[in-house]
Amino acid sequence: MISAVVLAAGEASRMGCLKQLLPWGDKTVLGTVISNLTESTLDGELRVVLGYQADRIRRELADELTEEVRLLKNRDYQRGMFSSVLAGLENLPAETSGLLFMLADQPLVTTDIYNRLLKKFRQEQPLLLVPSYRKQRGHPLLIQSSLIPEIFALNRGQSEPEGGLRTLLEKYSQEIEYLEIGRKAVLIDLDCQEDYQKYAPRKTDNDKET
Repeated sequence: MISAVVLAAGEASRMGCLKQLLPWGDKTVLGTVISNLTESTLDGELRVVLGYQADRIRRELADELTEEVRLLKNRDYQRGMFSSVLAGLENLPAETSGLLFMLADQPLVTTDIYNRLLKKFRQEQPLLLVPSYRKQRGHPLLIQSSLIPEIFALNRGQSEPEGGLRTLLEKYSQEIEYLEIGRKAVLIDLDCQEDYQKYAPRKTDNDKET
């Protein structure tokens, strides 16, 4: 069983607003990420780790969530993204064999991309699987559950160890499997307003209000 952890706890200081709730088509940015995963072949838990303005996000996303989605609150989110990784790993079902880590600000990663990654992960069972575009590493990251103890060990009393999950990628660099996606979507996240304005879906003339 493969579960997913969506990291959505940040303050989005570079964006200047709560980017998780920015409009994205008929949903929000975070709602789109969740929806794309929900519609995929993911067969485990879908965990979304909130932090900054968690209650507001929970409230405003209520209509976009299904029963499969489990919202978690990271009260230590200000300590960095790795604290959200740890929060997302707490009390995973025993039958979890793999984990997919995804960022909350990558709504361009479609259900089809998730399905291609999940299929390869199930068929070949690599230790780590990463999508790429023209040999550039993207998201999401999929790992075997056997690596979970190492993730907790990275903590060593700190909430944000230097490198975070990249430490695993460096340690097991020779064992990473890459899936060339052929689409830049796996590289694009929405860090600032310029990114949002560039990539946000545009209403067609038929969609515009008269």
